[in-house]
Amino acid sequence: MSAKNLRLAQSVDKNITKLPKHIQTKIFSSFDKIMQTPVSGIKLHGELKNYYKFRVGDYRIIYSFNAKASLIQIVKIEHRQGVYR
Repeated sequence: MSAKNLRLAQSVDKNITKLPKHIQTKIFSSFDKIMQTPVSGIKLHGELKNYYKFRVGDYRIIYSFNAKASLIQIVKIEHRQGVYR
């Protein structure tokens, strides 16, 4: 199952531009991987139970997947130390 649409939160769009260029490149290529197999990320627990995480080096992409709408919503991209707060 693949997703047809990818949506970034405004805060994510701003945060990506602040990251180093080599990390930005890896994150953009990860978007393709996530869209091909949206459930390839690890399902989160607790307050973030409706989200998945995808690891890109020391950074994490937090996203939700709506199968009916075939939509992936990227809600957060941050360093692993602060992404779950």
